[in-house]
Amino acid sequence: MELRHLRYFVAVAEELSFTRAAARLRMAQPPLSQQIAKLEAEIGIRLLDRTSRSVQLTPAGSALLDEARRLLARADEVRRVAQNVGTDHGGALRIGCVASGFSGVLLHLLPGFRTHHPEVLPLVYEMEAAPQCHALIRGDIDIGFSRVSQQIPGVQVIPILSEPLMAALPAGHPLAERRRVPLVRLAGEAFVMFPRNAAPDAFDTITSACAAAGFSPDIAYEASNDHALISMVACGLGISIVPESTSNMTLPGIVYRHLARPAPTTSMAIALPAADPAPQALQMLRLAQDSYAGRA
Repeated sequence: MELRHLRYFVAVAEELSFTRAAARLRMAQPPLSQQIAKLEAEIGIRLLDRTSRSVQLTPAGSALLDEARRLLARADEVRRVAQNVGTDHGGALRIGCVASGFSGVLLHLLPGFRTHHPEVLPLVYEMEAAPQCHALIRGDIDIGFSRVSQQIPGVQVIPILSEPLMAALPAGHPLAERRRVPLVRLAGEAFVMFPRNAAPDAFDTITSACAAAGFSPDIAYEASNDHALISMVACGLGISIVPESTSNMTLPGIVYRHLARPAPTTSMAIALPAADPAPQALQMLRLAQDSYAGRA
């Protein structure tokens, strides 16, 4: 299957007319009909129902249309990356980011980065701290945003932002009526947390804060990502302690409350390969340091 056949098919499917599709593609109608027939023969199923007066998508054609659009968009993205490779400032910036970073630092930084560096294509992947470090060392990503505090061999870690932790509570929880929640009031609650092997710094920060308040969290459930965590809280399975930026992720049934002062904090850091970081990654680092000056 060739990309050009998918482009021909998408044009016909969107126009529902071989005549209009041929004009849109700037080609004659008979070759277009032949190429669509060739695509159907290759796939082994009819994609379009044709009469002398109309063209309609078959169920298989409707299913293929969505996938074809996605494949063509991805092909265009790859083409833009390839065209930019070889310039000093172009190319792609492959970013690994913990989920809370999407609703926090990346939400703040990416629009400005795109404004100042329109020639760089950001490719963003959600991944927790430990996989990020492995990906940086392998060269699979160029920069990571995570809550790692310690230095790791092969990776340089630069803290950029300190933010308070908050309580995430089911909406009907008695403590949801309070403006600020004393951390000690969470003793005895069922906690939803990340497993330590996925997010060791976040896990240690929360358990240390609880220990300072005189208790150990009762971890009833473990979540694989932020979306799963807040969904479990919203369903009433337990409570959690999360960075302030996570409070931008809302669902029916969940509320966020500040912890009573002095509230524990967590740091967001940028991670880069220790040797030869990409120029695009250094551009992002400088933007982050300028944007969050004095908040690390």
